[in-house]
Amino acid sequence: MFKYVKFTKVETANTVLEFRGDSEEVKVNHFNVDVVSIESENEDAIDALIDSQSSEIGCEVIEQDEFKTIVGESSQLKRIREVVAIEIAKKYTISDEFAMQKRDKDDEKRVSYEEYVTACVEIGSSLKNGIGY
Repeated sequence: MFKYVKFTKVETANTVLEFRGDSEEVKVNHFNVDVVSIESENEDAIDALIDSQSSEIGCEVIEQDEFKTIVGESSQLKRIREVVAIEIAKKYTISDEFAMQKRDKDDEKRVSYEEYVTACVEIGSSLKNGIGY
């Protein structure tokens, strides 16, 4: 299961307070925005980790839709999109892609292209699922 937490980084004279910690039982996915996705089979362990955070950062559990909005333009999601584009580019150029759109939907080359793109998109979906997106 995943939980999503929005927080506010706080700079002190000596450090930056932000969401910290994880364990063998709880995995925390950090982003370049002030939100984390937390994954564990044990909801109590997730809640304990959230409760252990400094009150100064104002942790707030949010729904997945809000999480997706916040991280949608994060560098992590942009990188996943780049990975998909790179995988497609390993086999097809942009010119090839435009040419495929002009072919009949049942054309063998277009079908093969669309299957390959679907497989590449699945790579991205798997990466996104791994961070609770």
